[in-house]
Amino acid sequence: MLIIGYFIAKNIILNKVENYVSNLPEHIQLQYKSIDLDLLGGNFKIEAPLLTVKGKTTEKVNTQLEFKTVKVEGVSYWSYWKNNTIDIKNIEVKSPKITHFYNKEVSSEDFNIQINNQVKIPVNIERFSLENANVEIFDFNTETVLFKSEQLNLSTSKITFNEETAKAKIPFKFEDFKLSTNQTFYVLNNFENLTVNNIEINNNNLTFSNLKIKTKYDKQELSKHLRVERDYFDLKIEEIAINDYHVGFKNDSIFSFNSENILIKNPDFNIYRDKLVADDFSVKQMYSKQLRDLNFDLKVNKVLIENASIFYEEKMKQNKPAGQLKFTNLNAEVTYLGNAFADSVSTTIDISSTFMDNSNLNVNWSFDINNPTDQFMFKADISLLKASQMNQFMEPNLNIRLDGELLKTYFTIDGNTNVSNIDLKTRYQNFDVTVLKENGKEKNKFLSGLINLFVSKDSNDQSDNFRKASVQNVERIKHKSVFNFIWISIRAGLKEAML
Repeated sequence: MLIIGYFIAKNIILNKVENYVSNLPEHIQLQYKSIDLDLLGGNFKIEAPLLTVKGKTTEKVNTQLEFKTVKVEGVSYWSYWKNNTIDIKNIEVKSPKITHFYNKEVSSEDFNIQINNQVKIPVNIERFSLENANVEIFDFNTETVLFKSEQLNLSTSKITFNEETAKAKIPFKFEDFKLSTNQTFYVLNNFENLTVNNIEINNNNLTFSNLKIKTKYDKQELSKHLRVERDYFDLKIEEIAINDYHVGFKNDSIFSFNSENILIKNPDFNIYRDKLVADDFSVKQMYSKQLRDLNFDLKVNKVLIENASIFYEEKMKQNKPAGQLKFTNLNAEVTYLGNAFADSVSTTIDISSTFMDNSNLNVNWSFDINNPTDQFMFKADISLLKASQMNQFMEPNLNIRLDGELLKTYFTIDGNTNVSNIDLKTRYQNFDVTVLKENGKEKNKFLSGLINLFVSKDSNDQSDNFRKASVQNVERIKHKSVFNFIWISIRAGLKEAML
């Protein structure tokens, strides 16, 4: 009687499952090869399931989930009968192929309401694993790829899903979380794409290997798609390691991110700016304000950048090559990066680098993000700089050729969101300025002679061989970058010292 009863009960449950599948809403379809049920062990296995969700009005596929197997183990009948709760020991999902068509017209709030309405019985899962998944997300209207990731493996534990969690940004709670994936592609915006060879998340540590952010057009093609200036980017980073991090939600919407330290290894950054494109006159905020205005809490104690290279090109004239600036062997340490530190804490950035292949550059930069005036201090010193090294930037952009040597230069910029003050001293020798004719090749003798009447050839006339300058109220051009503000402050100091 027990054996017969077992098979009858099993058959009844399987019939109920099949009846449920056949009576799903019209826009949801579930197909499968077979279902195996172990009634005594509370185990359930479905072979080759294919779940398709279509739009209720468009009838186009929104989401499709295709699996090799889905295995559910250790369903507790006692919890269901006694507490009206579904308790499951383990769920294994193997080789899923997940395809989703993202429709930006469908709000996330509507989606969360739908999830909340589906919560009838609380669910607790001891362990969950996803093995060898492939994920693709397409734009609903254009069917272009927005996100793609291969060989995704995920495992987590102690998952809770109930009426309370369904109201939150993430509709369930979980504990240990491990994830790895290869060949991830993501469309950042209309111009840049992100690719990562490997992502590893393990015990509150996150590692990106061989990360790239690149403009999807080449330099010349990009300009054809722009109304106002925008940089061309080609960024390659060997590894980013984010250690001891925590991600949280507050009030169901405010996102927070904390990390003890972040290590960025061997970044190689190429930037190109076509100045022939119309200026972007929108206000560029100071970094302190950008951090202050973040809509989530950010708290990173330390960021280390190792062995970076930055190559910047700027094209000013149609018939001339772009001017170039180069920073290599750049190492930096950023402390207290974020907006969630105590009011007395300032963000500091210490940088050492080789500038234009030969000169040593050291920078100390600090600002307080809680100061509404965006007060900052920028200190730097640069060793021997041959003026001719700057000609690859000066000649094509400004029609000026420099000769001589800046033996040592120190400066301190004290500024805010509106103006800066600079104190500068420089020791130099054999300095000469040549103004070129419009063709960029021949010397304009009259203008060159006139300028050199006012420029001191060297600083030897000073007691310590340093020429000094103190310039007040250098006005920031607010539609240009923070680095432009630094540059025009330095330029004002050099002009005052050398003229």
